[in-house]
Parts: sequence; structure tokens; C-alpha cells
Amino acid sequence: MDTFWLLIIVTALYWLGCAGIGVLSYKVDVKKPADFFLAGRGLGPVVLSLAMMATVFSAWFILGHQGMTYLHGFPYIAHFAHIPLMGLIGVCIFGRQWAVGRRFEFVTPGEMFGAYYGGELVRILVVLIACLYAVPYIALQLRGAGYVFNILSGDQINPVTGGAVLGIVVILYVFLGGLKAAAVTDTLQGVLLLIGAALLAVTAVGVVAGLAPEQGFLYQWHAGFEGLGDKYITLPDIGSAWSWPYIASIAFATFGIYASPSFTMWSFSASSPRIFKFQALFIMVGIMGLMYYVFTAAVGIGGRSILPALENTDALSLELIFRHMSPIPFVITALGILAAMNSTAAAYLANTSTILARDVYTRYVNPDAHPKKQILIGRIGVLLLVCVAVLFSSVVLDYLVLLGTLATSFGLLLFIPILGVTYLPGITRAGVNAGLIGGIIAVLLCYFVWRHPFGIHVGGWGWMVQTALTFIVSLRSEKVPADRVRAFHGLWDKDIASGKVLPDGRG
Repeated sequence: MDTFWLLIIVTALYWLGCAGIGVLSYKVDVKKPADFFLAGRGLGPVVLSLAMMATVFSAWFILGHQGMTYLHGFPYIAHFAHIPLMGLIGVCIFGRQWAVGRRFEFVTPGEMFGAYYGGELVRILVVLIACLYAVPYIALQLRGAGYVFNILSGDQINPVTGGAVLGIVVILYVFLGGLKAAAVTDTLQGVLLLIGAALLAVTAVGVVAGLAPEQGFLYQWHAGFEGLGDKYITLPDIGSAWSWPYIASIAFATFGIYASPSFTMWSFSASSPRIFKFQALFIMVGIMGLMYYVFTAAVGIGGRSILPALENTDALSLELIFRHMSPIPFVITALGILAAMNSTAAAYLANTSTILARDVYTRYVNPDAHPKKQILIGRIGVLLLVCVAVLFSSVVLDYLVLLGTLATSFGLLLFIPILGVTYLPGITRAGVNAGLIGGIIAVLLCYFVWRHPFGIHVGGWGWMVQTALTFIVSLRSEKVPADRVRAFHGLWDKDIASGKVLPDGRG
């Protein structure tokens, strides 16, 4: 059978399986919104950990990172410092968000921030940030799927068609099954993308080694970038692309994934806070560290020897698959790439549509809405978000990595408000609001008007402006009431941390 048709048939079966999970997750009688929006707050360690991993991995990792490593070499790899940083921060904030969410039955981060800081503005700003974060990220997945089908089909499938098909499939199972369907499919897709990434790296190593067997892999691997100058192996001067201020700021901006509204909702959906230590140490630092530092380097830098004149670097991984894989590894790796996009789009669609249903419709339009009505609005939100993401992807034609870092720059803005809820009682409502508004404006200006001023990534500027405004205004504004601070900050003790006692006193 022709490899193209084998890919089409297997992909169709794979997507039918995703749709089937959505059907099996569908519930007619929903008593609580959290049953649909947060999978009943019952996700266990394996499902949640792999789902969170799959949400982090996206077209950005499987296409964008390899392509940018091909372009910039080791200075780009240096910014993967965000991987251990995310693991460390995840241990610090997810468990505390879980405790707060379980105690007060929050479904969205807007509800958590609104209850702690008070007022309506912070809720509205969280909705805005959730949309500014999700739309570029979903657009990134749709464009990545278009690349996959276009290149692996030998230009037989139009990129727009490929992206549209992915959008339809994700809409279907998220529409039916909510976060539970997204979590279960993400778990399976997390395994699939891990296998695909490993096959891709092994293929790159094999091809590089085969270019000059008598000289060895390392010699040929080094020869691919030997003529590119020092910029490929050393950090350039400050003010240049990928100098240390830019690397540090983009690494910090990428941590915005874990501060984003979607990951707050993942933390709310956990059955126990102990899950987050396993997820951070084993999944984030161990497995993801291997995939970023080893697999990406093998493909991105090895690609310099294999395809030295590649123009569209986002297509590097796809060109390796198309040119150098036999049919079975070809199909498995292609499915792994599609799984990365499926999983990320599904999670952000499920969580952001929930925010629209709870923080917009239920809060301001119909406060007495029945759970079924809320879920219906959430499903409509899924359709709306995909339509906006398709429009965005057709207007903003940037590298996949740049789309990703634009999204995470918005997500990073919620890190300080999270710290206020969990650690820093001195942060005030006025400070949070001023910081979020200033940070949003700074990110937009430093991306669309004056990109990365003075060699500092847009996420770094957004965070610096936000931090300064938050703490300056907090010093001069009314504090969060002491009883509310005690109600939130007093939840976290040894019994809760061990999972022995729930924060409302139930064992």
C-alpha cells in the first residue's frame, strides 16, 4: 500500500478513536458543572501527568523547536532551561491551587482570583488573558497540522484543509466529553508523541551517521555547523538575537504555560495534590528533559548535516520523515506529531470554553443557569474559539515558535496573582489589576509595534512592567482583608499536603 494512503487510513482510525472517547465520556445527566468542566475533580496520577505533558508538547515542540535549533544551534537549546524551572514552579503552585479549588469549589481561575482579591475587573482580565493565550496556541496547532498533511502527503493535501480537519476532530470530542475526554485522549496521545519523538531522533542520528560511516556520527554532526561561525555554538553579544538576556527572558516567558488558566484548571481537576510531585520530577524534569535536550538537539543540529539548505525550518522534522523513514515508522511518527497538536488544542479548547461559560455567561448573563445550560454555552465556546483561531492563523504568519512565545507571554502574567493567592498576602486587588493591564499592553506593544526591545523577549517586558506596577500599587492600596487571607493561606498544612485530610476538614 502507498505510504500516503496508509497514513490517511491510520490517521482516520486514530481520530475515530478520539471521537469515540468523546462519545463514551458524554453524560446526559450532569449534576455539577465540575463533572463536565473538571472531569469530576477525579483525575489520577497517570492520566493527569501524561495529559499535562501532552498539553505542554505541541506543534511548537515537535516542529518549531527542531526548526529553531536548526537555525540558531546551541544558543536556542540554552533556553530549554524553562523545563526544570517549570517542574520546580509546578511543585510550588499546583498543590496550593488544588487545595484552594477543592475547598471553595472553584471551577475557573477567574472564580479563584475574584473570590480572593474581590471586584469584577480581575475576573474580566483573566477572561481576556485566557483568550489571548489560547487563540495563538490553538492557531499554532492548526497551522502545524496543515504543515504535516501538506508535506507528508507530497503536497497532495492543502495546508488549510489539514488544519481544518484537525479542528473538526478536536471540536467533536471536546464538545461531547469536556475535560474528561480531553484528559483521556491526551494521556494516550502523550505516549504516542513520546514514541514519535524518539523515532524521529533515532532517524536523524542514523542518517547523520550514514553520511560518513568511516568518520563517525559526532564528526559528521559537528561538520554540519562548522562553517556557520561561532554564533551557532556560543552566545552572541547583548543586543543580538539569542544573547543571554533574550534567552533568559524567553525561558521565563515559556514558564507562562504553567501559570496559564488551563493549568490552573488542570490543578483543580486532580484527585490528590501528591500527583504534582510525580508530574514535576518524573514527567517534567525526567522525560521532558530528555526530549528537549537530547531529541531536539539530535534532530535540529543533525538536520544541518542532512538538509543544509532547508528554507522552511518549521518543516525540518517533516522533511526527515518524508525522505528517510520507511512506511511503518513514517506513520507512527506522523501520528505522534499529530497527537502533539491534538492534545494541546483539546486542552486549551476545553479549559478556555469553560472560562467563557462560567466567567462570562454564568457570571454576567444568567447567574442561575442550570449546569446543563452552562455546559451548552461551553460547547458553543469551543466552536467560537476554533473559528477565531483559524482567522488568527491566517492573519499572523509567523514562525511557530514566535506564536507560542506570544501566547505564553500572556500566560506568565497570571503568575504573580497566583503567588498572591498562595504565598504573598501583601499583593492587593488594585496592584493585581494595574499589573495585569500594564502587562497586557506591554506584551502587545513589544510584539506588534516594537518587537523585543533591547534584545529582551516580549514576555520579559510584559512581566517586568507587570511586576513593577503590581508591587508599587500594592504598597499604596487597600490590603486583602485579613480573614480572607487566613481562609486561603491557612489551607496548606502537612495533613493537606499528604492528602490525608481535605482542606474543608473531611478525611
